[in-house]
Order: sequence, then C-alpha cells, then structure tokens
Amino acid sequence: MKGTQRRLVCPQCGKGFFAWRPDDLPGAQVKCYFCGHQFQDEAARRPPLEPPKPAPAPAAPAPPAAAAPIPGSGDKPAP
Repeated sequence: MKGTQRRLVCPQCGKGFFAWRPDDLPGAQVKCYFCGHQFQDEAARRPPLEPPKPAPAPAAPAPPAAAAPIPGSGDKPAP
C-alpha cells in the first residue's frame, strides 16, 4: 500500500507523533499513540478536489490535398 509517514499532533493531549497515512484512504481516522483519541488529520478535513475537466474534442482532420505529380518523374520506365 502506498503512503507516507506524517507527523501529527493530537488535538486532545497536544503530543506529536508519526503515523502512516495511506494515499488511497485520505479520510482514514488516526489514533493517538499516547491518549488513544481518534481524529481525522487535516488532509481528511479538506474539501475534495474537483475532477479534471475532459480535454476538448480534437478538430476535424483536414481533407487530404490532391496528389501533386512529382517533378521529373514523367514517363521514365522503372529500373
């Protein structure tokens, strides 16, 4: 599971400690190692980000240009 160690401060007892914060579950509760109080870290209290807007549709492709004859290719026989 991907995540990082974060330094947190318990809002009840005021002691700081490190806790594992998984990337997949930002709203998971944290339990203080000292007093046992469960709380959400600041990342869980933030409003969720808006999903990215879809990219605009690509422009219609240009019609193919008329094939122009290659100068000098004339009526020469193939080698």
